[in-house]
Amino acid sequence: MLGKLMKYEIKATGRIFFPLFLALLIFATITRLLSSIGPEAWDTPAVISMVIYGIIMVGMFVMTLLMMIQRFYKNLLSDEGYLMLTLPVKPWQHIVSKLLVSMLWIVASIFTAFISSLVIALKKGDLTKGITEFTALYHRAVQELGSSVYIWSFEIIIMLLISLASGILVIYASIALGHLFNRHKMLATFGAFIVLSTLTQIFFTFLGMVPGATYLSNLHISANDILGMQRIAHLAMVGGIIFNALLCSAYLAITNFILSKRLNLE
Repeated sequence: MLGKLMKYEIKATGRIFFPLFLALLIFATITRLLSSIGPEAWDTPAVISMVIYGIIMVGMFVMTLLMMIQRFYKNLLSDEGYLMLTLPVKPWQHIVSKLLVSMLWIVASIFTAFISSLVIALKKGDLTKGITEFTALYHRAVQELGSSVYIWSFEIIIMLLISLASGILVIYASIALGHLFNRHKMLATFGAFIVLSTLTQIFFTFLGMVPGATYLSNLHISANDILGMQRIAHLAMVGGIIFNALLCSAYLAITNFILSKRLNLE
């Protein structure tokens, strides 16, 4: 059922994001063509195209944030909640489906922005040169670090994804907490976000006081100790993943509890 929820969510939001992605790539291409023509007569059209490209770029990221908030609130906490929450689906599945689709569009937006930037910035031969340099860097990293390169790459990807999930879930939890108030729900949502962020910082500080948590800061590694530096980086990355996973679990539990036990759509 989670897959069906995600399919519905992607279909509903894709009508907005796919045209935005296409428009961004089109204006990136137009800007590149106008800029490469050369004569000064094309300077003004190139500038106009670049401005439109920038507006679409900003609009894409703003729309991603607004859509993430709007879909969660409208589908689960507004009048549509009566319909959505009567489906044979548990509340946590609604939350996770919207979380995963939001993450998908954020990653897709970043990827599209990166590709469009390359379309404008890359000159003839830059792509081949970049691939050659990246390949050389990759072989050098494998030669010096061995299989640790793949472990680090995996840990970095997991860290980025789980940090992104944590950032989205804290917004969901704040909206759900704010909805508990009969009046000034928006103000209550901002207040809940500040409180949750503060508690997160306190939790992080508390973890730093736990015996053994200062292990990394007490290690003395020389600049030439590659294995020691790898160990520190690995422990720091794993610690960050665990910390953000705990945050995700807490935010998800708060949101799920409110939708399951305390939801009032009046």
